[in-house]
Amino acid sequence: SYGSMDDAALGSAIVRSVDETLDGKGYRQEASRPDFLVKWHVSVESRPQSTPMATPTFRDVGPMPSAGSTSVPVMVTRQYREGTLILDIVDPGSDTVVWRGSAQAQLAGSGEPQTRQARIQTAVRRILERFPPQ
Repeated sequence: SYGSMDDAALGSAIVRSVDETLDGKGYRQEASRPDFLVKWHVSVESRPQSTPMATPTFRDVGPMPSAGSTSVPVMVTRQYREGTLILDIVDPGSDTVVWRGSAQAQLAGSGEPQTRQARIQTAVRRILERFPPQ
């Protein structure tokens, strides 16, 4: 799931965003004889991120210590969640993937539902900007 968003809400948000984006490109839903189907996949992984930080050293000059001109490098590692959304354009007759697009983003906490919907919508638009292939 995406944050505290359950699978049904996630699926609805993705489908709504795909429908709106494809509609904006001039595609219309056709239940009886579709030209293509859209299938989606989501994965969330925990990943480490290491960031170098400099810790200042001090040297004694006179009665008070002062900041030194050197620093000790320290690596700080934290875990973050990375989400991947994959959209497959599938030939309905052969069930073959004819085009695939994906987007990845670092997921921050469990935000408001409107924020999550906006992030999903942005990801779907970014993916479908490249569809159809030229």
